[in-house]
Amino acid sequence: MLWKTIFRKAQPRLGAIAAATVIALGINPSPAQAQPAAAFPAKTVRIVVPFPPGGGSDILGRTLSAKLTAAWKQPVVVENLPGAGGAIGADAVAKAAPDGHTLLIADASILTTNPTLYPNLPYKATDLTPVINLSSFGFIVVVPAGSPITSMKSLLAMDKARSAKLNVASSGTGTSNHLALEKFNTVTGLKLGHIPYKGAGQAILDVVGGQVDLMFTSGPLAAPLMKEGKLRAIAVTSTRRMGLTPDVPTLAESGVTGAEAIGAQGVFAPAGTPAAIIDRINADIAAALALPDVRERWAQMGMEAEPNTAAQFADWIRRESDGATELIRNAGIKVQ
Repeated sequence: MLWKTIFRKAQPRLGAIAAATVIALGINPSPAQAQPAAAFPAKTVRIVVPFPPGGGSDILGRTLSAKLTAAWKQPVVVENLPGAGGAIGADAVAKAAPDGHTLLIADASILTTNPTLYPNLPYKATDLTPVINLSSFGFIVVVPAGSPITSMKSLLAMDKARSAKLNVASSGTGTSNHLALEKFNTVTGLKLGHIPYKGAGQAILDVVGGQVDLMFTSGPLAAPLMKEGKLRAIAVTSTRRMGLTPDVPTLAESGVTGAEAIGAQGVFAPAGTPAAIIDRINADIAAALALPDVRERWAQMGMEAEPNTAAQFADWIRRESDGATELIRNAGIKVQ
């Protein structure tokens, strides 16, 4: 009911019936929608970031906007439309004209987890077309600097020895770092307690202060606090060690296999955007991601640029959606 209230004034997007007939997350338009990529962009391109300024999606969007402005000879502007876990911004793009001039940069969870967690979302997965994967990233498992937990092995031993279970902070129920925790619980058989916050900022501060035992968090959030000696990293959830924390072992190296958790940030367009336009945007963003200064900026945030085709990104989204849906249901995750 909450979602219906938030979006009670939203108008149905024209063409929703037609969009529902295409393959889920497909990118093939009808002949009537076709328009030459050479004519794109014909005006200012708007990149919607569905989160407040300063976050990962915002940094990626503003870095790319400068590169694309130079490449396209048209202004590329970032507009922050935060609220409702990213759904307000995602819905705005889903309802925009499918001509490539309105794009979304967001965590892939807007398509992989939100449709399962929020059955009354104003947009459907088929309303947005994946364009390209901007970055992939693992999570860093951090504890307070003064914690007796010094490694994943000691964490496992301590949890089994304590009568009161260890608690884990997250940036909110159903967020990607919460799902990383639930996957870890499923694989290890542990029952680490989940403490959801209304954002990552306060969550990480309570870990620093020792009010919470640990957190699965992102590199940009953890790195400054680790450098200041306020947090200790004991593992990363990626399949290989992260460039941001080369001395921190993976979960597999720590004896926990099968609990890897990878997040992604991507670009999305309204469903029905012509394939030629999608391909043009994909190619130009891939070229920007190959620039040394962009790759260095990504590395500073603990992210890796992993551009792919629109079809490859859509396939990845489908697989992640299936896994997230199963995890959410098996763990009984519900948003209050």
